[in-house]
Amino acid sequence: MLATNFLPSLGNILFISLLFASYLLGGRMLSIDSDIGRHLALGNFMLDTHSIPLENILSHTKSGESRPPYEWGAQVLFAMAFRLAGLDGVILLTSLVISSTFLILYHESVRLTEAPISSILITILAASASSIHWLPRPHIFTLLFLLLWIIQLEKFTNPNWIFFLCLSLIMAVWANLHGGFIFGFLAWFAYFVGELWEFAYNGNRDGSRIIKFLIAGALITIASFLTPDGWGNWSAVFSNNSKYILQNTLETMSPNFHEIGMAPFMILIALSIAIPALSRTPVRAGRVFLTTGMAIMGLFMARNIPLFAISATFMLSQCSGTIIKNIKSLKNLEFRFLEIQKQIHENFWTTLFAVGFIMTIIAGFLSRGESRNQFNPKVFPVDAVKWLQANPQKGNMFNEFNWGGYLEFQLAPDQKVFLDSQTDFYGEALTRDYNQIINAQNDWETKLKKYDIDWVIVPGDAPLAQALEVEYHWRILYQDDTSVILRK
Repeated sequence: MLATNFLPSLGNILFISLLFASYLLGGRMLSIDSDIGRHLALGNFMLDTHSIPLENILSHTKSGESRPPYEWGAQVLFAMAFRLAGLDGVILLTSLVISSTFLILYHESVRLTEAPISSILITILAASASSIHWLPRPHIFTLLFLLLWIIQLEKFTNPNWIFFLCLSLIMAVWANLHGGFIFGFLAWFAYFVGELWEFAYNGNRDGSRIIKFLIAGALITIASFLTPDGWGNWSAVFSNNSKYILQNTLETMSPNFHEIGMAPFMILIALSIAIPALSRTPVRAGRVFLTTGMAIMGLFMARNIPLFAISATFMLSQCSGTIIKNIKSLKNLEFRFLEIQKQIHENFWTTLFAVGFIMTIIAGFLSRGESRNQFNPKVFPVDAVKWLQANPQKGNMFNEFNWGGYLEFQLAPDQKVFLDSQTDFYGEALTRDYNQIINAQNDWETKLKKYDIDWVIVPGDAPLAQALEVEYHWRILYQDDTSVILRK
């Protein structure tokens, strides 16, 4: 018995494995896009000035325009992590959120299945499906908060003031971390429709539950307005409705099922259909509506797959638990593991692992004086920016779209970019102009003059660079294998 107490639980093993694995992916995370650069630039600005900007301060093309700070809380957290341990701190924060999310999800699965082995397999599958969108960006907090949100909605049996308070507090914090708070309303709606369904078709005639659901909806709506820009968060979330932008942004496209990374998503969808059918378990209508809705959203946009993975776990766990209880050998095996897990001090080991890992990363950063995780100089203009810092340029910049966040991180607020990757803010018109300029197409010279561009920083093989150098004799100020800087 004493030896058992000092063994790590399945939850401990899951937590530390995901913590290590996601942290080791840090270099890959930083190479996909430079969005974290924009978030760090804004987070550092808020920490330095003790103010939250409600207007754009990063680009000259939209200077002074309203830019609702619906991610300000996450940006401040990332900036604090950066000041503590550089980019290693940013990746560490991301890894802690990921590993904590799936540890909680595992425990919820165990609660529904009473089968820790099956639960660990379901959770690993959910984590694998969600890993396609593990990035150091504010959306990572939406994974955690959607899970906490569903857990509260699952408790909607006899709601009291504590339930309403918890739901409102989660929404108030979530709405200040990421625009994904809108998924909280979608989940609420799925469970609300489930209540209506059960009231109409399943003999549940307790109409007071429907009224309480509506009260909860009113309270969380009010909570979502408790942000620096009030209802501006809602405006920002619904502003990205351009088909042109959505169809030309990788993460808002439909998933490509030819990619091996989509296999866990396909397996999860197949199991979400097969397991409930095989188990013949009566499933709460809310769970069915939530899982189905999230699956459809994942099929339309790849970035919604992690949200489906979390949502599907609840229904999948319940139905898996029923199947296991009907198979004696599996039931006995799971029961033994469950009894062993109950004897282990899991919180102690999880805390010990987490604290030890955090201290190791911070100590390593302080001893080296720099982060192990860095922006890839083959992907981003790292050396060109060093040259710019030593040789600041006057006038308006034109920059490669995916470099916007990195340039903001390194050069803001002294130098403003043409645009960054927050296309919902810049809109379709400016995004089209950018594409025509960078590709030197469709009267691009007129558009370059329209924005009064004095110098550009783009990949050396960009059609714009070739046209400016050869046809218009712009001067090359700096050039390397990744980028070129030209000035007229």
